Amino acid sequence: MSLPFFNSPSLRCVHALPGEAAPGNLLGRIEFGLGLPEPTDPRHVVVGLGALGELPTEHWLSDLPVRHGVDDGFGWAENGEVLFGNIFVPESELIDLERATRKLYVRIEQMLQRFGYPHYLRMWNFLAQINAGDGDHERYRLFSAGRNRALALKPNFEQALPAATAIGTLEPGLVVYFLAGKQPGLPVENPRQVSAFHYPRQYGPKSPSFARATLIGSGRQARLLVSGTASVVGHESRHAGDPLRQLDETLANVDALLAHTLATHFPGAQASTRPESLKLYLRDPAQLPLLEARLAALRGPQQVPLLCLQGDVCRHDLLLELEAIYAIDAAPSASRNG
Repeated sequence: MSLPFFNSPSLRCVHALPGEAAPGNLLGRIEFGLGLPEPTDPRHVVVGLGALGELPTEHWLSDLPVRHGVDDGFGWAENGEVLFGNIFVPESELIDLERATRKLYVRIEQMLQRFGYPHYLRMWNFLAQINAGDGDHERYRLFSAGRNRALALKPNFEQALPAATAIGTLEPGLVVYFLAGKQPGLPVENPRQVSAFHYPRQYGPKSPSFARATLIGSGRQARLLVSGTASVVGHESRHAGDPLRQLDETLANVDALLAHTLATHFPGAQASTRPESLKLYLRDPAQLPLLEARLAALRGPQQVPLLCLQGDVCRHDLLLELEAIYAIDAAPSASRNG
């Protein structure tokens, strides 16, 4: 099935400096920083993460006409093919975090059904104090349990999970924003890692519910939306306390995911990948200088945009997480399996 979403008239992502207008019709605008004013446009999102270096603003754009508004507390924008939605939940409503998350994800599902965009493509979740609490009372585990119980209301939900990110913010509350489509993307897993939704019990009463990536588009419009990826092999964290080795392991995971995507979904095609957008979340900003040479190489000769942000990763022993968008350069006649 051809899904011509990303880098097509219906959806593309660009970066601009704060206050700089981005070309095209706006679906979503995400600003990262501390102490930012509350947005008044329903398409704008503010995420309380510290800025490390230059901090472009992320824009999701469409060349098609866009409608936008507010529905049940969600800001939304849609163009007939994709929908961008967002919501902020204040800390006062997160006292029972598992229950609040379950209710929120049920509301998201209801919204997508009302608007006619039933297919998740990409999710972002930013939760204050994500590592606070012991054992199964850790906030990330409570969030994961609530999300799982909401998504599991749909039959065979594990077969249609989106790429996702979950990061701890430096300001209170929960920010969620997402992309959904009229047509589904294709979930992709990583052969180096146990699927997150099959993690063993030691990681909580309910496993995290996301795919390692979502593949959208076909031919020269194919894009891989890569989930937040960390130094996890199988299901175990690797290289505790060593940010450089964790980054290398993370990059090995991304490389394996890209190779698996090409081999599985573009067999026999002359296909290659190239990054278009990169985002690094780092627990300790003092460790950034140790990583700069590796990150410069990752950006390549075109110096692909890289946002470096201070935020907590979902496991105590993980120091960093990387998310990305990769273009897949394939001949127009290349078919995609799936």
